[in-house]
Amino acid sequence: MNNHHRSLLRKTGRGLKVGGLFLLALLMVLGGGLWLADLGMLHPEGVASFKNWMHETRYGWLAWRLVLYCAVGWGGWKIWHAPGFRPEYRRPALRMAGASILFVLVCEYSIFSGVGG
Repeated sequence: MNNHHRSLLRKTGRGLKVGGLFLLALLMVLGGGLWLADLGMLHPEGVASFKNWMHETRYGWLAWRLVLYCAVGWGGWKIWHAPGFRPEYRRPALRMAGASILFVLVCEYSIFSGVGG
């Protein structure tokens, strides 16, 4: 077997390992979600009280999310002004920031719009 075949087998094995880890993580998240759904079906009064608590403390959670958004914004500002941040990185960074801001606004609107259960 020559070096090219060995290199190809190494890359394939690495890809299978990464793919397997991704699949395992996906199955664990799916299993955790199904377990939480089952728990919610078994204890509806607990879910209702948790929902009420989340609604009563929504402005505290908003303050916490605003702190997180400020931390992410500060990190973005530091990256933008870093010495190695070249001009060709600016447009993709602005696109990512714009998409992130839009996502945050849609999420916050969905939380405070009052639509749903």
